[in-house]
Amino acid sequence: MSTETIATAGRPRVDWRRAEFVLTALAFLGFITVPIRITTIYSGLPAHPLFVHVPVVLIPTTVIAAIVFMVKRDWFARYGIALAVVSIVAMSSIFLTMQAGAALRAALGLQGPAAKLISEHAQAAHILAYIYVVFTATLIVTFAASRISGGMPTGLQIVDRLLSPKSLFAALRVALVLLAVGAGYMTFRTGDLGAKAVWMGRLQASHQGFFPGGTRAPRLFGPQGGTP
Repeated sequence: MSTETIATAGRPRVDWRRAEFVLTALAFLGFITVPIRITTIYSGLPAHPLFVHVPVVLIPTTVIAAIVFMVKRDWFARYGIALAVVSIVAMSSIFLTMQAGAALRAALGLQGPAAKLISEHAQAAHILAYIYVVFTATLIVTFAASRISGGMPTGLQIVDRLLSPKSLFAALRVALVLLAVGAGYMTFRTGDLGAKAVWMGRLQASHQGFFPGGTRAPRLFGPQGGTP
């Protein structure tokens, strides 16, 4: 038996079913929602006000949990997979919400202060999306580093070599906390700008019925709406 054969036999085999690899694959699948544009739901109601509830709930949940788990490392080892899955779902929901928001913005065709606020809201949402994508990627890498540096190599040499140093794991934990804080702030910023745009008196008066106080919701899309 050659030396090369003995060295190969001594290495752990790569198990592609490991959580690190599965989570990475799921994260890439999460980008499938990027081009999807769902404009309306039942009776022509805009989809954006419904979709926005998903990231509004999931993003604060994941960023707070990530910060706690960086302090409670045993919790991270136990619940890190679940946190990463929820983070991937939240990331995908951001893409869906942004596409639905773009459709709503085009349908409303607003001008003046309301349009300016909505534009700022959209820009903040784009920044949030970038930060949260990096947050999700860092979360998965940190989870992998915690297992590999703790003596659970994947068998994939390049990954094990890169993520095995405990100093790298410590640096990733700090980076994850900073990204969590940034994502939390941008979630608040985006929501604040959106709320100001929605509740502006001019916007409310221009689209009576879509906001509280109206008698019915207008059909913004389709035969009765402003767009075909």
